[in-house]
Amino acid sequence: MANENTTYINYLIDMSQSGRQRGFLELCEINMRNVFTVVYRLLGDIKAAKKITVKTFLTAWGEIKEFPRHKPFLQWIKGMAINFAMDELEEADKNRNTKLSAPTDADEVEFLGYQIKQLPLLEKTVFILHDLEGYSYSEIQTFFPNLIEDELKTILIQTRQQLISKLNL
Repeated sequence: MANENTTYINYLIDMSQSGRQRGFLELCEINMRNVFTVVYRLLGDIKAAKKITVKTFLTAWGEIKEFPRHKPFLQWIKGMAINFAMDELEEADKNRNTKLSAPTDADEVEFLGYQIKQLPLLEKTVFILHDLEGYSYSEIQTFFPNLIEDELKTILIQTRQQLISKLNL
């Protein structure tokens, strides 16, 4: 996870906590792309990713006074977004009756994206957070507190092997 300009971010958090919307809007502007990206990677749907991103920032505004100062703001808000995205994925899994068919004339990147979307929630989340977003195992563990780090490593290794076999590499 990237380091923040903590002085400016803390200034904006202070403004936000005192009720000044302009400070929070600046925090939104600074962090919007990062939040949207992780949500889109998890959901694979632009419309749903926009919805979850907006929900995340609206929720953050309502909870800004309880912001834990020991955490970087980006980590806090992305964590909130990831939880909302995982809830959305769980709901979609309950309502999905059939799997999508694989793209027939897709290039490898498109095909890989399709295969990632088809992964079960746990495997998809661990893979995206670790390999695409750069989260450490201990950071991922905050989303799956019932798993130990070695289990997360095993899940990631198996997921990578599964994706590689699908690509026939």
